[in-house]
Amino acid sequence: MGGMKRLLQAGVAAVALGGMSSAALAAAGDECIKILGYEWSGEKQSMDPADMHSGDDAYHTFAVYNRLVDVDDNFNVLPELATEWSVSPDGLTWTFKLRDGVKFHSGKPFTSADVVYSFKRLLDEATGSGARAVLAFLDPEGIKAPDPLTVTFTTKTPVVELPVLITNKFTNIVPDGAKKEDLRLKADGTGPFMQEQFTPNAPVRILRKNPNYWDAGKPKADCLRITVAQEAVAAVAAMKSGQVDLMLNVDPSVIGTLKDDASVKLLETGASNSMTVSMWVDTKPFDDPKVREALKLVVDRQAMIDTVLLGFGEQAADNPVPLTNAASYTKEAPKQDIEKAKALLAEAGYADGLKFDLYTAEGVPGMVRMAQVYAEMAKAAGIDINVVVTPAESFWDDVWLKKPIVTSAWSMRPPGEGLAVAYTQNAKWKETHWERPDYDALLLKANTTVDAAERTKLYQQAGELLAKEGGLILPMFVHQVLALRAACDGYTPRAQNFNLNFEDLSCK
Repeated sequence: MGGMKRLLQAGVAAVALGGMSSAALAAAGDECIKILGYEWSGEKQSMDPADMHSGDDAYHTFAVYNRLVDVDDNFNVLPELATEWSVSPDGLTWTFKLRDGVKFHSGKPFTSADVVYSFKRLLDEATGSGARAVLAFLDPEGIKAPDPLTVTFTTKTPVVELPVLITNKFTNIVPDGAKKEDLRLKADGTGPFMQEQFTPNAPVRILRKNPNYWDAGKPKADCLRITVAQEAVAAVAAMKSGQVDLMLNVDPSVIGTLKDDASVKLLETGASNSMTVSMWVDTKPFDDPKVREALKLVVDRQAMIDTVLLGFGEQAADNPVPLTNAASYTKEAPKQDIEKAKALLAEAGYADGLKFDLYTAEGVPGMVRMAQVYAEMAKAAGIDINVVVTPAESFWDDVWLKKPIVTSAWSMRPPGEGLAVAYTQNAKWKETHWERPDYDALLLKANTTVDAAERTKLYQQAGELLAKEGGLILPMFVHQVLALRAACDGYTPRAQNFNLNFEDLSCK
């Protein structure tokens, strides 16, 4: 998502896209609230919640569907399709009571059978969902529907954080029996908006208000028009000209151009996306633990935040758990140590330096700049990094997971999920090729340990193992900045950037 930069999709571009003229694009959904995203799944775009490839798919998925429960930024569990939940005295069975009177967009009544089907489908290897890696603690045979408005999850060992752990980006509820080939193109959810216009890789998505939504008085908007821009200047131009109502991520480099604009309100999250450099631990030179350690030691984390994010972020310690979280193995980020990095490289046989290509793209705002700043920092240790900037629109398909060292980005997740999603042996997106049975065992034990203090210790041990031995350089968490037109109201950004809630959004 760079090179041939997609200036703007959906009427802001001065060129025809997707076979439609710019005039037609401008007219499509012009009466709707206009939302501008920044990630792009391209041909892999899908309406199937099990099949989310990037944050781009969340733009429509979370408007069309509901999950069993929601979470806030502190991972407190909130009602959604379930109104209450409880656990058995032995900690093995969680019972969820479901909301009555809910209907799918097709008119089909929502029942417990839909929940059972949705979760069993996610756990089925044939579905190919990334959910399997983060739901490994579930037993498919233990998911049952005792009556139409009750669902039970019985696990082989206690999973004290089950309500949090089943609330990830894949677990929106689909109708019982729904097939992958149908769901990819045609959504059938219970959510606030209904699919009106969607074609994979097309420039415009239009979602229409669900007149029968279970939450009375919502959504407040009649429709949403969702488009994507991956070029910061074009995105800001669209915001300033009033062609966009909500911009889901402002590139830090252009925040200054919106800061003093009276027609725009800026919103900021806490620790949100992580931005990473991820390397294959089974491929030279990154298969040597000393090389990996050296590559982590060259980073000046605060300088990177100040330079890349203009201060809108916080330091991290090479694992997905923020330093402020009780489950973090450390409260202090690693310090830059160029001399130690040089010594480690010499011990690894690279006394004369190290040279490699680092692949990146503007897959999320600031990612290319991070790669460039990292390359500059590494020079002091004799590391010559050639930053290869690839097209943003094809990065996640053609480069990520296919080159031995890349930049990447991940949304904020609770520790049990964040530590698992890309780093366990059965993870769908093994971007570092790190496979450690002892690590997987630590995580599984943590997720099934009832005692909170002991569970926290296990998460800390897993985080430390990943940080010190894994192929992940995670220098910072982004404080995501969003832009909302001043005439609009009712949108609260979440630290989990995929967890989008447009129900209260309205514009005058």
